[in-house]
Amino acid sequence: MRSTVTDRSFVPSTLGIGGLETKAGNRLHGGAIRKGIHPYGAARGGPMELQCPNCKSTDLKKVSLAYQEGFQRIRTRTRLRGVVLGPDGPDVVVGRATTKGIQQTEMSKALSPPKKWSYIKLFGRSALVFLSVGWIVFYVNTVTKNSSSVASAPLMAYSLLSAGVFVLLLLIYGKHNHLTYPGQYARWNRSFICQRCGAVSQG
Repeated sequence: MRSTVTDRSFVPSTLGIGGLETKAGNRLHGGAIRKGIHPYGAARGGPMELQCPNCKSTDLKKVSLAYQEGFQRIRTRTRLRGVVLGPDGPDVVVGRATTKGIQQTEMSKALSPPKKWSYIKLFGRSALVFLSVGWIVFYVNTVTKNSSSVASAPLMAYSLLSAGVFVLLLLIYGKHNHLTYPGQYARWNRSFICQRCGAVSQG
């Protein structure tokens, strides 16, 4: 005759293997599994429920969507009226002005996506620094020392050093744009912001 178990409550069992104790239970580090939630995300056949890790709220929005919603197009029209005194007496002047632009909220600015480093800015800043410092080296070596040679040893050394630094910066920029940036953008694209406490988490 088979016995029927009426108590269906889950009780972790303890097994001894070679002097070690192992506990059978859920896999959420000993935490209880909530009703209707699968241990690895959504319940099988049901939608996944995301929660804020800070306040446990489910009112979440994608960071990319919140960033786009922070932009607002502005178009205003202004009508001007004035009185001008001339040789023929007072005259009324009427004018109109239209202002167009895009306004971005502070929240949208804080949620801006990561950007690639600009090679154009690198070239421009490098050229500016090279010419500025190069002129100082040239002035000190040629004018103050009354040297007739333009291609002096300090100027050549500075040119070689600048070229080496520029190549190093190119390598750093390339590493960031091709290796670091894709991972940063992927994390930003799958992030969510809590509508209650403002915490940002990854989905």
